[in-house]
Amino acid sequence: AVVSNAEYGTEKREDYCRTMLRVNNEVAYSNYWAAMTVGGYYKSVPEYREILRRIKVGTHPVPMVHSTLLIDLQGENADKLKYYPMDKSYSGPIDDIIHFALHARSIGVPMFLDNENIYGNMLTRGEFNTVSEEIVAWHEYYAEVLLPGVAHLPKSVYLGDKRPAPSKLGFDEVYMINLVRRPERKNRMMALFDMMSIDVNVFNAVDGKQLDDEKLKELNVKQLEGYEDPYLKRSLKLGEIGCFLSHYYIWEEVVAKNYKQVIVLEDDLRFKPNFKSHLAAMMREVQDLEIDWDLIYLSRKILFHQKERWVPLSSRLVLPDYSYWTAGYLLSQSGAKKLLRQEPLSKMMAVDEYLPLMFNKHPNKEWSAHFGPRDLKAYSLRLY
Repeated sequence: AVVSNAEYGTEKREDYCRTMLRVNNEVAYSNYWAAMTVGGYYKSVPEYREILRRIKVGTHPVPMVHSTLLIDLQGENADKLKYYPMDKSYSGPIDDIIHFALHARSIGVPMFLDNENIYGNMLTRGEFNTVSEEIVAWHEYYAEVLLPGVAHLPKSVYLGDKRPAPSKLGFDEVYMINLVRRPERKNRMMALFDMMSIDVNVFNAVDGKQLDDEKLKELNVKQLEGYEDPYLKRSLKLGEIGCFLSHYYIWEEVVAKNYKQVIVLEDDLRFKPNFKSHLAAMMREVQDLEIDWDLIYLSRKILFHQKERWVPLSSRLVLPDYSYWTAGYLLSQSGAKKLLRQEPLSKMMAVDEYLPLMFNKHPNKEWSAHFGPRDLKAYSLRLY
């Protein structure tokens, strides 16, 4: 397949132009080379990332395009393009895509890359020893496709659905907090949950934009005396109040329904590959080591990595220090009661400040003095 980026009716016509495909955001890999050695091998140059990250946007001449190509079959010498048989005079590496690129060059068919738009996604290259490993790679790919907001990928009618029935993964409930005015986030997450066969309860978040002084007074919401954002040196914003209330109402529901353990997730997280397997293995450790827990972080921003210690005999759990974010955590019945017992609405702070304060790891002792006992039994999943 050779590409034409022809603009018919003008003098611009490129016999071979390829559209850029993305892999996942953490991997600098796509289906083109920006440079090639004299011997026909890949050559690393700064232009590669500039094109990949779309720092330079446009149509770029490149020495190699592979995997997915668009060909103008009416272009000059297009009928002479070939992978095999290799030319008798060819002395380069025995590789189909390299031969194709060098052969195209030899017959005067140039290759171009068009990165004015993102035209699709491709799987990360890799060696798969088992079908399970390939399935994990597919799930990771699917998650990356959903990041820009693509709700679903079309599925072949020839493929059966062998996924297990949706479940709550052994928990009483799986909550996903979502603002009603952010349906694109909900759609992306629901597609992921569908792919992973997770039965989730969408919990409508409290929208800070709908809060006012009258509503805050009705709820007895008051900012903690002396509180300010540790970095930005400002008071609570309405969005942060809405976020706290969203989590707070889930804690209330956990207690009211007498749930033993639940998962709480926000709608902007990303799942690690094999998330369900890691979670199941961690919960087996919790049971085998007879760990009495109130809260287990699944996702957070670690602020003091060097202060954290592994749980004895555990390969997955650490004792968290002061951390940020509440993107994902497990909560027990006892944990929910402890968080509510402090009546935090009347001395509110950001929810990701409140959690570490409650397991007595907050550096601000003046704030901590307003709460007690600070005896939340907190742990964190760590995969490295």
